[in-house]
Amino acid sequence: MVTSTKVKSSFDSVSKDNQALAAEIIHDFVPNRQNTTLTLSRGNDHNEPDETQLKSLLKRLYVSIVDFGQYRGSAATSDTKILATWESFFNPIETLAQIKPHGHMMAARMILYLTSAFTESHQLPRTYPMSKSSSRPIALRCNFLTALDDALLSHLTQIWSQSNKREVFAWVFSEYAVHDCRGDRLCHDHESVLTHEALHEQRRSDRFKAACVTRPDDLTPENGVRRRWKWTRPKGDSTVYPVHPECRRGVYDDFQKEDRLLMWQDIGSDGPIRGSYYYTLVDEDSVRDHAQGRERHTLRRSRQFVLDARKIAETNLAKDSRRLAESAMTRSKLPVELRLQVLGYLEDIMEHQYLSKLDLAAVYEPFPAISKKCTECHKRGNKAAEKMAKATCPQKTITIWSLPLRMFLKFHQKNSGDWTLCTLSDCIGHHLEASWSFPSQGVGLEDHLNEVLQARCGPGTTIRSIGLGSLDPLALPTEEDDEKRSRRLFSNDRSDIEKQDQQEEDLWIGVNGLVDVMLHGRTLLGVNPSGGIRKTTEPSWMLGRTRQDEQKVRLALKHGPPQCGYC
Repeated sequence: MVTSTKVKSSFDSVSKDNQALAAEIIHDFVPNRQNTTLTLSRGNDHNEPDETQLKSLLKRLYVSIVDFGQYRGSAATSDTKILATWESFFNPIETLAQIKPHGHMMAARMILYLTSAFTESHQLPRTYPMSKSSSRPIALRCNFLTALDDALLSHLTQIWSQSNKREVFAWVFSEYAVHDCRGDRLCHDHESVLTHEALHEQRRSDRFKAACVTRPDDLTPENGVRRRWKWTRPKGDSTVYPVHPECRRGVYDDFQKEDRLLMWQDIGSDGPIRGSYYYTLVDEDSVRDHAQGRERHTLRRSRQFVLDARKIAETNLAKDSRRLAESAMTRSKLPVELRLQVLGYLEDIMEHQYLSKLDLAAVYEPFPAISKKCTECHKRGNKAAEKMAKATCPQKTITIWSLPLRMFLKFHQKNSGDWTLCTLSDCIGHHLEASWSFPSQGVGLEDHLNEVLQARCGPGTTIRSIGLGSLDPLALPTEEDDEKRSRRLFSNDRSDIEKQDQQEEDLWIGVNGLVDVMLHGRTLLGVNPSGGIRKTTEPSWMLGRTRQDEQKVRLALKHGPPQCGYC
């Protein structure tokens, strides 16, 4: 479906258009010594930009993103050039963030649209041979996904700080549609009084309306900004309801032989914040060309930042409510006993044992930049210290984000070829001696993490005190009890998003804690009454630039028997 009538695109023209659009944004909307008077004269008494002109700009940027997502180009175009064109959209989006007062909100939403367009595009191959030759093209895609995540985080952290730590980011969880029609459903698959063409026009109009929102107050369902929701049939109702055009999943009453009743349906989408980038690896040496589907979460750190921010915001908003109530009771003429009784109805405020100690905007820093060549290493000689500096170069370092710790862990390669965790919490690479390395990965890992936590959060803070230790008791009386606990903590409940988010966090540490997961490269979900392993799953505590980086770190940390206190 054609979105615009612009001239034929090319990878070069899109990059040039983005550069020109960024310059236009600066000229028309970003105050400076030359154009302050011009900008303010187009605004209002609050020095805000002209609404009509700003909406027109957002529509142009959105249409450009959508059009490029649908552009195929030549099959001979290199992956590097295609991805460089996608990266060129960062230029106008970052410039958009400079517009006061809501530039970061508009920029964050455009990053979400850019993510949707990229993950749904087909310019880049998605199928690769199961060999080392696939590492580079997959890494290129993963690096761009990381750049999208970091770009979104940069705007979310700014909004968080400006909100005095009270923004809950409900608008982040929305569809951010880039097509007139659902990719997995034809428009005529559902009942409607509108024609096929009218449905497309209605959806297109809704998309443009949502993309052109300029104020936080307008991020509402009426303007197309709504997270997914669940419709459930009222009890005792036998009306035949049609499937909603935005239904993602529905369940019918199987007991009805005819005219089955729709019992519930998930409607809408949380959009790219919960999305993934999918690709396939094919074993060409296999007789049947055995294929493995793979996925990379697109905005995993941004999503976790939002979930973390919500926990803190809810606490802060609860404190605000309590202060208002206490202020009102102080001015009230009610007897003291009644005032205390009224305040007693307020729920206790529980602060998160770890997040409450962190400055989220500071800890969610971007992944370290990568480049093809280090400007320092080629100047170094062959002395032991110089060799060590080259071996620990940032360009050769593996950086892993620990989801539960909300921090980066860095790994350097030793002369033996093994990867080792760097003990320097402020590691910037180019170490001149070996004090950065653990003598043994399995010895002192918990002590090291505790030291890092205490430097971050104050004396007495430990892995166990922030809820990342083993469950107590670890072993329950019967396997039936253990199975019930496992289902409660780790079952994937797709019908309850909030519960699903909590279960993902529970899976970081399993039942035996984060250090156990890190040392053994698996998550323990259940134990038998004697304390032995009963059920495990793949670890999910870390996020690297690529799957290969994660696998190297998993092997580096893995510490086998017999000298392990966690076995």
